[in-house]
Amino acid sequence: MTRRVQVVPYDEDWPQQFETEASQIRAALGAELRVIEHIGSPAVPGLPAKPVIDIAISVESLDDLDTDAIESLGYTYVPKFEEALPNRRYFTRGDYHLHAYEQEHDEFMDYLRFRDYLRTHPEDARAYGDLKLTLAAEFLEDRAGYQAAKAPYVVRLVAALRRG
Repeated sequence: MTRRVQVVPYDEDWPQQFETEASQIRAALGAELRVIEHIGSPAVPGLPAKPVIDIAISVESLDDLDTDAIESLGYTYVPKFEEALPNRRYFTRGDYHLHAYEQEHDEFMDYLRFRDYLRTHPEDARAYGDLKLTLAAEFLEDRAGYQAAKAPYVVRLVAALRRG
């Protein structure tokens, strides 16, 4: 079953939704939590996005990650992605996705580089938003196709940002 692709205009409430959730995650994980960040398109003001609050956290060790504490917040641990993405643990709760990484792993840092670049380059953010809207219309019933179609843009930009 493929979920429908939905890209919506930026919602001014997304940053506050992240902050509210982040405070609960901080309380649940305590000292285990190193860093928590709002990532993805909803973390870029003005950027159209899927209405999902993506959260990346950094912890000392994924082996020691307190999944029970995260699940106590209503999240479901989704281990099926670990084969393709072995450097993270993924949790979901409705329109909240939580990505856990060990320390400041390169994948974690890529999320931040990408977000920060789009926050400071509005012309590129606008172009990316236009691409997302076009692809969402083209791949309305094909979420995997949508992700695959926008991946080359993201991969190119992240590679350029890694090079500095």
